[in-house]
Amino acid sequence: MGYLKEHFCVFVAASVVLAGCGRYVPEKDLLHKNTVAGDRKYSRQGAVEANILANVRCEVTKGLFRAIETGNVRWLGAWGVTISFNLTWEEESDFGTGLIYSDPLGGTKVATLGGGLIGSAEATRTEALTLTWENEILIKEAILTHRNDPNLDCSVLATGATINSNLKIDEFIYDKAFIAGTPTARTRTIEYAPFSTFQETVAFVISHGADITPSWALTRVTVNPSGPFLGAKRTKTSQIIVTLGPIESKETLAGQAELALQARVQHESALIGGSTASAIRSTR
Repeated sequence: MGYLKEHFCVFVAASVVLAGCGRYVPEKDLLHKNTVAGDRKYSRQGAVEANILANVRCEVTKGLFRAIETGNVRWLGAWGVTISFNLTWEEESDFGTGLIYSDPLGGTKVATLGGGLIGSAEATRTEALTLTWENEILIKEAILTHRNDPNLDCSVLATGATINSNLKIDEFIYDKAFIAGTPTARTRTIEYAPFSTFQETVAFVISHGADITPSWALTRVTVNPSGPFLGAKRTKTSQIIVTLGPIESKETLAGQAELALQARVQHESALIGGSTASAIRSTR
């Protein structure tokens, strides 16, 4: 039994040392440090997120311009758009060591002793920002840009996959402009807005992980007979919520513009729903 005790202690110590994932605040990017440099105090990850926001702004602006051109949404210039950009990084590690000790007593009788140790660690980092733009200002920007770029091309800002890609927000806005022009949506003339609000949510969830299960069958001891010895998992959730609705108050030096109550409530409900879904995923 002394042999069993000695090796059991060795594997417990190794498990504790290796299971470090989830014990510290997760890094935004495992492959690159979030460096700060230059006269403008350039932040690597800050620049990535700024580019995503620029892509969202470009797509919203393009969608508004195309929608206004249909002639179906003359009221859209008096509306605004609220954008929420949420990023969540989760890291989790778990370990489990198992031992079975067998001691033949003679004949066909065998005495066995089983034992094990399990543990886990999890860390979550969430960042969010919300801002509201006035459609009137965005449409003016689009008109100026359209003179030099008739296609209002946003592809230069779509630099990769998931949240860095073409989010198709302009298509979402244009589709609602088409619907607004149909008799199905309207009860009055086309000058009246048939919608109180419209909203789109785009979310990406990426998970990757690994586990290792070394196993040894010695004369009397079997180590890790089943289950992973050490595992680690990292999940990144990216979510963008776009809500358009009438403006209740315009931007001032004291703060940004604010949408009307119904649009605000719908936007906040989407935020709560996204947070709840993220919490459910992390408990699976």
